[in-house]
Order: sequence, then C-alpha cells, then structure tokens
Amino acid sequence: MELKLLRAFLTVTELRHFGQAAELLCVSQPALSKQIAALEASLGARLFERGRHGAELTTFGAGFLADAQALVRDADEVLARAREASSGARGFLRIGLGLSTLTEVPQLVADFRKRYPNVSVTLNDLSSAEQTRRLLSGKLEVGFLRLPADAGLCSFPMIDEALGLAVPQHARWKRIPSDLNELNEPGFIALARGRGPGLAAQVDRWCAAHRFVPNVIQQTDDIQTVLASVAAGVGAAFLPSRVQYLLRDARVLPLTGPGARWRVGLTWQSARDDAVVKCFVAFVQAEMKSKRPHSTKRS
Repeated sequence: MELKLLRAFLTVTELRHFGQAAELLCVSQPALSKQIAALEASLGARLFERGRHGAELTTFGAGFLADAQALVRDADEVLARAREASSGARGFLRIGLGLSTLTEVPQLVADFRKRYPNVSVTLNDLSSAEQTRRLLSGKLEVGFLRLPADAGLCSFPMIDEALGLAVPQHARWKRIPSDLNELNEPGFIALARGRGPGLAAQVDRWCAAHRFVPNVIQQTDDIQTVLASVAAGVGAAFLPSRVQYLLRDARVLPLTGPGARWRVGLTWQSARDDAVVKCFVAFVQAEMKSKRPHSTKRS
C-alpha cells in the first residue's frame, strides 16, 4: 500500500472535497481520483460517496480512517528517525577518555547531548593504548588520547599536557628540588604500567633525561587509589598536571625539560563512515574554536 495513496485519502477526508484536495496536493483532480480509485481497488471497497456537498466517507471509509492515520503517522516517525540518523542527530557514541581529559570531556559531552538528545553516549575511562585498540576494532567510536595517533586513525589536537609531581599537601617541597633523590625519601605511588602504558613511558623518558630512578613503594591498578594515597601522605606520584583539579589535600608541582610535555586530541577511525561521529567531531571542533582567545591587533 503506497503512502501517497493514504495521504491522498486523508487529505480528501479532511477537506471533504476532491477539487480542494487536488489543489492542496498539487495534482490534477483526475489524477487524485485515480489515486483514490487505486486505493479502493487494493482495499476492495469504496471509501467515499460523492454528492452536492462534496465527498463523504462511506461506512467502510470511516472505519478505515484510524488505521490510515496510524500508518501515515508511523511512516512519518520512521522517516524522521531515519533522517536524524543520517544527519548524525540520532544513534549511539562510545567515547574513550583518559586522565588528562577527565575535567573537560564530561562537560563537552553534556553540551553535545543537550543539542542532540537522541544520541546515546557511553563514556569509558581508558588508557590511550586501550582506546587505540578499541577504536581500530570498532569497539569505540571516538577517543580522547595521547598523540600522535596510530595509522588508520584521524585526529586533531586539543590539549597541551605536562607531567607533574603530585605530593601531599604537607610536603616540604614548593618546587622540584635540585637533588631529585630527595623525592625518594617518602617514595612513589605508581599506576600499574599495564593500566597506563603511555603515562609510564612518559615518566620513563623524563626520569631517564634527568638520570633519576624513582623508588616505587606502591603500585595500583586505578587512578583513584593513586590520588587517595598521595592525599593520605603515603608518597608522591608522577601524573598529568591536569589531575590537580581532582586532588584534595595534595599539590601538583610542574615538571619541565625533555619528556615533560605531550598533546592530547580527539581521535576516530578514518575508514569508518559514521554520521554521529562526523557530527560529534564537528561539534567538538566548533567548541574548541569558540574557546580560543581572540588575537588582538596592536594599535
């Protein structure tokens, strides 16, 4: 049953006049009559009685009206959902994020959801290495991870990150001591290498450049335990500097020199044709552009 025929039937029903309905539908009256005749033939019964007062529904037509309205309404809803999906306004998005973006990505996602409420979003706290594996295997749509991204992935930079040293609030150091071995007195809490291989490699590079071997007294599989241990005064920890916003009863001392800095960016699979991903990438790019400070001309 063609939707065009059902729409013709509903229009004639509403206006009770073939001529007016034909004008509204932008077809000739004979063409409209043929459409109604075709619908009646498929149903096996007449829908209208024509008279001096226009077109009136037959008993059969009156009974068919509710079903016709439901069919057209359902078709319109299906079409609307399909159009939303094709434009990226409907679907799902699995997003990976790490330590450096824990303070920024949730707000970005909340703003995106306000604009696109029909996109279902799942956030996953994962290392850059694990995000990369899931992106390439199709288990994540986008990720916020350490750059440069692997082959097969597209990306653009968002955040300049730096390594920091998290120390308890009561620690005597206000800056990194000239003799780094002083830091080994309380010892270090470290995130397990398998849980954060990118961070571990960054720490290795910085320590090697400064000929320093940290005395790791405790390892943990989750960042929350690292933060809690530093706050409790158990020891210090090498962490991305942006975690200072997540720390209580602790301070982050900035580190400088070789191996102290890296970039984090939004990444997605280059070969994947996904309207929701395209929509999200464009949204994030626009948000980042709007937050950049405007350059001022010198007078």
